[in-house]
Amino acid sequence: MRLDSKGRHCIASRVIVASDMHVFGRPKFISHIPAFIFIGLLLGNAPASAQSPAAQTQSPSKPARHDSVEVVEHLSPEEVEDGKLNDLYESVAQLQRKGTCTTDTIQRYQSEVIPPAEKSTFNVPKNKFLFLANRDIGNCYLAQQKFAEAEASFQKILQYAPVWPGTNDSAYPINFRQIATAQIGQQHWTEAEQSLLKSIALFDPQIAAGERSDAELHSQLSLNYRGSQSQSYALLAVVYLREGRIQDALTTVEKAYDEVTKYKLAPQFHNQVLKIGKAIADASQDSAAQRTWSQRSPIQ
Repeated sequence: MRLDSKGRHCIASRVIVASDMHVFGRPKFISHIPAFIFIGLLLGNAPASAQSPAAQTQSPSKPARHDSVEVVEHLSPEEVEDGKLNDLYESVAQLQRKGTCTTDTIQRYQSEVIPPAEKSTFNVPKNKFLFLANRDIGNCYLAQQKFAEAEASFQKILQYAPVWPGTNDSAYPINFRQIATAQIGQQHWTEAEQSLLKSIALFDPQIAAGERSDAELHSQLSLNYRGSQSQSYALLAVVYLREGRIQDALTTVEKAYDEVTKYKLAPQFHNQVLKIGKAIADASQDSAAQRTWSQRSPIQ
């Protein structure tokens, strides 16, 4: 799940493996593992049905921006600043959404978005666009397989998140999963394990709060949170397998599968966990696990 500049949540369902990375630590199995487990659980946009209006993080409210002088005069100075920074950010972010993620894209964030945001005297717009720009830079670095640079970007936004979007927003645990993804790229398995455990733990109170909101608003916010948490569980299972903890890997990916089936989560979550579970079972050489996972089918 990712946030755009207006605070809307977009759940990403793609997980990509770099073809030259021995994620499973068993070279003879690598050629049989499909390319879905590695870079960037946040990359890509979810279909509209995967978005929850109740999950939207609120940026500072402001009237619609028109050419009317009368409307502009009613904007507060902070709202005007937010609008200016948003225009700068969107000019770069729109290119990235189209699939353009080059060195030039990163440099534009660094030269056109970050310096004005750093100079802002308003705390919320400042932290909001520093969060968004550095998050997007981190995702660009992941796509380029520059994992140390990606981790540094994701670590940096931890200082902005408490102000915007807030530590109670799903972007916060998702960011720990992105940190873990970058750490896996560097084969820092212990650090990745800790980051994923943090991500999973942070989702628990958000799921509980989401269930309360679901009851009041007839929404499905908690299901979106559970789906994203299942991604963290699945990636943690990959880390356990790479550490040689085969039983922990099988138990953890089974936990992820239990979640997606018990709560009838969206197909992108179910099918992603299924692919990862089958790959882990095959790499584990556990015949019982291989038999169990082979009998499970994707859903449409």
